[in-house]
Amino acid sequence: MLAYLCLEHPKRVSRSRLTALLWDKPDHRARRNLRDALYHFELANGAKTAGLIKLDNEYVALNADICWIDVIAAPANYLEPLLEDLDGISEAFDEWLTLERRRFQGHVRDVLQAEVTALSEANAPVERQISAARKLINFDNTHEPGVQALMKLLADSGRHAEALREYERFSLELQKELKILPSREIEALSEAIRIVSRRNSVSVRSPRAGDLIALNANSVAPPGVREPSIAVLPFQNLSGHRKHDFTTDGLAENLIAVLSRVPGFFVISRLSTMTFKNKARRPQEIADLLDVRYILSGSMRFSGSRLNLTAELTDAARGIVLHSWTIEERLSDLIDVQMHLAETIVREVAPHLRTAELRRVHAKRPEQLDAYDFFLRAQEDMHNSSYVVFSGAEHLFDEALKRDANYAAALAWRAYWHVLRVGQGWSPDPARDARLGAEFARRAADCDPFEPMAFAVQGHVATYLHKDFDLGFQQFETAQRVNPNAAPAWLWSAAASAWVGEGVRAVDEVTKATALSPYDPLMYAHSSIASVAHLAAGQYELAVDRALRSIRENPNFTATYKLLIIALVLAGREEEAKAPVHSLLRLEPGFTVEKYRRRNPHISRHAELYYDALELAGVPLHG
Repeated sequence: MLAYLCLEHPKRVSRSRLTALLWDKPDHRARRNLRDALYHFELANGAKTAGLIKLDNEYVALNADICWIDVIAAPANYLEPLLEDLDGISEAFDEWLTLERRRFQGHVRDVLQAEVTALSEANAPVERQISAARKLINFDNTHEPGVQALMKLLADSGRHAEALREYERFSLELQKELKILPSREIEALSEAIRIVSRRNSVSVRSPRAGDLIALNANSVAPPGVREPSIAVLPFQNLSGHRKHDFTTDGLAENLIAVLSRVPGFFVISRLSTMTFKNKARRPQEIADLLDVRYILSGSMRFSGSRLNLTAELTDAARGIVLHSWTIEERLSDLIDVQMHLAETIVREVAPHLRTAELRRVHAKRPEQLDAYDFFLRAQEDMHNSSYVVFSGAEHLFDEALKRDANYAAALAWRAYWHVLRVGQGWSPDPARDARLGAEFARRAADCDPFEPMAFAVQGHVATYLHKDFDLGFQQFETAQRVNPNAAPAWLWSAAASAWVGEGVRAVDEVTKATALSPYDPLMYAHSSIASVAHLAAGQYELAVDRALRSIRENPNFTATYKLLIIALVLAGREEEAKAPVHSLLRLEPGFTVEKYRRRNPHISRHAELYYDALELAGVPLHG
């Protein structure tokens, strides 16, 4: 009765109307029950609610002067179904409630739409506008003007994938609830956003006849969009037997796990990609919805005891296939087969991903480069064998940080650049590089407490440049707590363990680092640190093997030549050490045993043994 009186206010309602509404049989008993209810309500009024209803012999009314009615005073805050717990009171009440809900829904929708319009006209902060638009479509998920407003706001903020996901959700709701398709206008807007997304633009206008979109070809990705991302789609089961779905699903899961160990790439979770299982969607559409640059997809056929797999890596932004291949495998233990296939595929994919990214960056005009682009080019140049190219990486890091001063990964790698410059013997002022390395590492950790590379490089700077092993191991442990799979933290901890003489621990740590990042483009550093770990463990032949591997991977990394010379001498192969001595002095003229003694971070009992080995091999003692 109170709900009815509230919604009928300011009307007076006849007692006969209330009786007919609240009882299926409005007979004398119903009228008596109404009188009793009104009498008890008057008794319950008390001092607090006195006068809440007004009664006479014929009519009942609500005294709205002394009460607050939520659906009238603040309808926009009443987002649940109107009076959802009052169904089934009577047939007449249900009919009235259905009509009232429809009327109220239209009223709330108009209020929420007016708020969206007012915020837009006032040029309110975009997040406030997005919040208002979301509130509108949360209330009515098939309200097209609200969805259009939200899509445009998200697209203008550079959040193209979110905008397209709103369109997908809206399209599905329309078909499910109303059995209709979206209008041409909103379809045009979604296609416009797809086009802009592929061109890395951040500006979309509302579509007009003959003028759907404003493309800004020179605009860059919004802040925060850095590492490229990849989605592994569920592989198609072409066998016709559902029992093999477990194999295809397991392969996708293993692929995601192994791909996540490729540094510099963000891998979309399996739960997100499973949405597209057995759905015929173009890679570009899926990439737009998931906000990824690359798609890995494929199919599997089963014939007896053999499996035939076809896989394809697609650059969704350009709509081209980067690489495709076929693998045949004998079925034995399915779990082993799934993991073997995943590792085989990722071994193929990883180089193509990095190559595609470098080509993409180099194809851009300078004014189009964003923070990530400069960061990627800086990473590439800092591992170049040329001193000039290596030195140029400093400028590229500066450009990345100019565009995003809080880019923790770029700050961390800039710190590592200073470490490498000292290690390569290319620093004109090692003390300055040590100071800057520590400063950039500190800034990286301050900017992002969840960036393991920031803490790992802090530890590396502390141990390699300052011989502060207490601080170094503390930072490595912090990085490993943030992410137990942070390969750089394990790698540089292995080096530090070797420098303090803990060879067995060093070997274990470098083995783990390589297992965590088996496709690291800096594998030469893994091999080099593996060499120093085996040296500290007294495993000289293994140290020689790992040093030779590092030199094959990067013939100009001077630190490895020093390790190779030491390992060869300690393994009793002094004559073979003469060739790497010649190569070392060519790469780092002026290198002497005394310089190595001053700069080398070794503090273990093995250090003197290493200095003697260098001198015995023919490295000059003094400059």
